[in-house]
Amino acid sequence: MKMHETTGQGFCESIAHFMAGLLEQRDFAAVVKQYELHRSLLDEVGGLAAGTVLHRAATAYASLGNYPLALRVARLAQAMIAAEGDSLLMAENFVTLGGILRDQGQLKESEKAFRDAESIFRRKDHLEGQSRALNHLAGLYYRQTDYRNALAVLMDAVEIAQKIGDKKKLAFMMGNIGRIHTFTGDLAEAERHLRMNIDLSVELGDQIEVARAYLSLAYVNIQQADYVAAEQALGEAYPRILINVSKRDEVIYFTYLGELQYRAGRLEESRHSLEHALHLAEEIGPNTTLAGRVMRHLAELAIRMKNHRVAQRYVAKATPIFAKSDDKVETGALWKLKAQIAEMNEQKEESVAAFKRALDLLAESGVRWEKAEALVAAGCSTAFSPRERMTYLFRAEEFYARCHMVRKHEEIGRLIHQQDDRVDVPTIGPVNASSVEIDYITECDRIKQFKSQIPILGRSDLPILLTGETGVGKDHLARYFHSIVRPGTRYLAINCASIPETLLESELFGYRKGAFTGADAHKDGLFVAANGGVLLLDEIGDMPLSLQVKLLSVLERRRVTPLGGTHEIELDVKIVVATNRNLETMVEQGTFRRDLYYRLCGLSFQIPPLRERKEDIPLLLQTFMCKRKMSSPDQKLPAELVRQFLEYEWPGNIRELDNKVKRLEVMAQMVAEGDLVELARTMFAPAKQAPGKGNLFDRVEEYERQLIMDALMAAHGNKCEAARLLGVHEATVRMKLKRYGTNATLH
Repeated sequence: MKMHETTGQGFCESIAHFMAGLLEQRDFAAVVKQYELHRSLLDEVGGLAAGTVLHRAATAYASLGNYPLALRVARLAQAMIAAEGDSLLMAENFVTLGGILRDQGQLKESEKAFRDAESIFRRKDHLEGQSRALNHLAGLYYRQTDYRNALAVLMDAVEIAQKIGDKKKLAFMMGNIGRIHTFTGDLAEAERHLRMNIDLSVELGDQIEVARAYLSLAYVNIQQADYVAAEQALGEAYPRILINVSKRDEVIYFTYLGELQYRAGRLEESRHSLEHALHLAEEIGPNTTLAGRVMRHLAELAIRMKNHRVAQRYVAKATPIFAKSDDKVETGALWKLKAQIAEMNEQKEESVAAFKRALDLLAESGVRWEKAEALVAAGCSTAFSPRERMTYLFRAEEFYARCHMVRKHEEIGRLIHQQDDRVDVPTIGPVNASSVEIDYITECDRIKQFKSQIPILGRSDLPILLTGETGVGKDHLARYFHSIVRPGTRYLAINCASIPETLLESELFGYRKGAFTGADAHKDGLFVAANGGVLLLDEIGDMPLSLQVKLLSVLERRRVTPLGGTHEIELDVKIVVATNRNLETMVEQGTFRRDLYYRLCGLSFQIPPLRERKEDIPLLLQTFMCKRKMSSPDQKLPAELVRQFLEYEWPGNIRELDNKVKRLEVMAQMVAEGDLVELARTMFAPAKQAPGKGNLFDRVEEYERQLIMDALMAAHGNKCEAARLLGVHEATVRMKLKRYGTNATLH
């Protein structure tokens, strides 16, 4: 009998060894065949050798997608192995079991299996296995959008990988950490970890991992609205993807490329990229989430091209794909698109309901970038009241500020500045100065001196160059220049950064019928339209080099020839150009023409930032509050309120100050009791309260106050809904509001 057991054990060991080789070759069907041939022997022999055979059979069944059978065999293996006590094989089987349970959607049981595996590996001092189990556990949390736990577990796994010097695993985990930081909005950390992934993978010669890290880095750059850097990262990824013939990564490449192109305003290029991505994705599988994601971006593009029928078709095709996968991010993004389509069809109630559904799903997903995008879309939607639109924009602004997304923060600042239901000033269009009283309010001596010189400067044909940080009031000073130099004439403005290169040329210089496909009639450019008046070329530093040559010719010759035209048109227009960029540095870097720079810098003025002229802050605060009927010119503002505005550094300058007053107005509309001083303290708390400053009580109080006000903003002042968002009873919210001197009105 003893001899029989020994022979059986040896035979099972031989089978297990043979199966290991087959698994390495990924011949899962052959592994299953070996198991089924000898399964009757396994119960009779038992022990670790038989348990090993069962474990490898379970792995093969799982790889073939037969999860019910894989689970049953893995459970049998666990029972057999457990009789021998804790072992590395038991830990390995827990890893296999965890993967099977995860893929069957039994996530709690899967988590327990991975934790059991990690525990045994730790007790056995098997660092590689411990790191692997932690990596699986992190992946499980990642799948559930529990990014905090995923990150904590990954950091433990990284520490182990560093101990054992496993650079391949370390590179892989650095990439995953970067992707988690991307979803949680910490883009600086995301970029840092992705670059570590790239450096390690380059060192190891793992070209496909390098490509994937560059794809993820491009996605980070797209979120930061740094489309040049995004295109460079994609350029690094693509050759490596082609060499490794990775079709899935090629789909992701063209999807990201299409997204950055439509965000940069290159809509036709985007259409070609995304249609190619969809073709590749459908070759892999027509109804996969990979194809669904491309459809979602094609719908986004169609909305930007004002084609709601095409958008609706892609949304309809993508919706069932993501319903099956329970992907809250993509489903939430689709609901945002449904809301925009409903708005285009003038279905206001359906649009509002869809926006709210989108925001709920995206809040549940934990992916903050997509939620911010939905907030911006809602903030620009006519389906909501002006106050609701402002509330949504303020919530998006907070996210961009906290995540240090400078370009996005500037964009949202401009949007908030334009979302004023009392004064409607278009980005491109005429302003009749005789009907609008223009002044540039200031107590700054440098600006006063420039204002006094404007009548003299207006006699010159040279352009005026206004420089200064974002939001210092370059556009407003240009309007003031117009009101002094050419009152009653046309004032036109164009933002060179916000219009694609192909459209910018025709907007500026005009075209003749038949000049290009779609040119069905003559169009005067802005130079001709502004004749006799003033033209502002804002963000001149973002004008493409190809158009800078033509601009220089117009400035020197004072004549313009429309596209497709043969006759020159003489110009009598005062040109003001503005930028927040350092043109001198750009000239040195070769991104701005030297001859154009010298043409522009003859009459220039740099507007000081608001932090350098704090004497203007009380005056501007009073002006903006009077404009919003929150005060009157003869009413003195509370000293404490003024102090809070004076202490802030104002990185967004006058535009940010105006936006803060708008935010204060929206908050005040939600408050039945309390005063503006307390509301302003809540508004400034995150910016003024540096980490580690103040005692614990003060810091907790400020944090709590901010959480409550954020919830009230999200709930449009409804205390019951705010309490639900915070996970507390409504009475708690009421008590806290009373304690902090505020009391929101019920809706």
